[in-house]
Amino acid sequence: MENKNLLNSILVIDKPKGLSSTETVEKVKKILNIKKAGHGGTLDPIATGVLPIFLNNATKIAQIFLEGDKVYEGEFELGFVTDSYDITGEIIAKKEIHFLTKEQIQEVSNNFIGEIEQVPPPFSAAKYKGRPLYKYARDGIFIPKEPKKVIIKEFKILEKNGTKVKFYLHCSKGTYVRSLINSLGEKLGCGAVLTELKRLKKSIFTLDDAINLETLIDIVKKDIKKIITFLIPVEKALEFLPKIIVSEDFSQKIKEGRQIYTSSFLSFIKFQKLSLSPLEKWIKIINTKGKLVAIIENPILNPSTPYVKYFRVFKEN
Repeated sequence: MENKNLLNSILVIDKPKGLSSTETVEKVKKILNIKKAGHGGTLDPIATGVLPIFLNNATKIAQIFLEGDKVYEGEFELGFVTDSYDITGEIIAKKEIHFLTKEQIQEVSNNFIGEIEQVPPPFSAAKYKGRPLYKYARDGIFIPKEPKKVIIKEFKILEKNGTKVKFYLHCSKGTYVRSLINSLGEKLGCGAVLTELKRLKKSIFTLDDAINLETLIDIVKKDIKKIITFLIPVEKALEFLPKIIVSEDFSQKIKEGRQIYTSSFLSFIKFQKLSLSPLEKWIKIINTKGKLVAIIENPILNPSTPYVKYFRVFKEN
């Protein structure tokens, strides 16, 4: 199987514990012998699970999937706090644990459901002046960051066993699970630290789509053609986007970079009876052969803008 057949594909890796997302991407690049790849949402080294990796030209669409929700299962431990908010950090406080039932923890957890403000943990990939916070923290410098709004859609306490508590979480992009658990520990009055985390879903990608690194290595050694089973083409990954079909002539004009009046495009959408919601950020444009031509920003979000704004144009299709 030649590397060109890996173009415009996404490979979902079940990230192992102990590797950063970037390290995992580098391993995949080496295994597949490709030069260009990127991931679709950071997982801490402590975490495992769904890590979408965009290969070669598929990196052009990674941002779309960064917008998607995340679903996790994990575990936290009550009674102490660390500087990183997870089990890998240094203990900075030990606290007395009052008797708490699973139901009582759930009641407090419910206070976090909805839109909340979060501050990134000191040891995180969030950046200050272009440098990740964890690099400052390693030097003993803790940079305060402005809180940002995130949405917690579900936060269920699944099981309590002594000081250890298992949970299920469905949240928006940008949510730091470690920060959430730290805040929950503060509300409970006894502190809490994240000990385990597995991402079950990121955007449209789930564990059912995933392959681990050991299996990937085995496939490449024995019969690399079998990897096609795990590759998700860009067109398939973008099936959920609303679409506009254009003629070959119109398609060529887009590939040449010609501007399209927003008013004309809105009329085109009306003619094709495409119902758009302001919640939909992107629209895909395909030609009569079903090939992806471009992705544009939804023009109804900014109808006063004179020209349609291209997100990506796929000249090779």
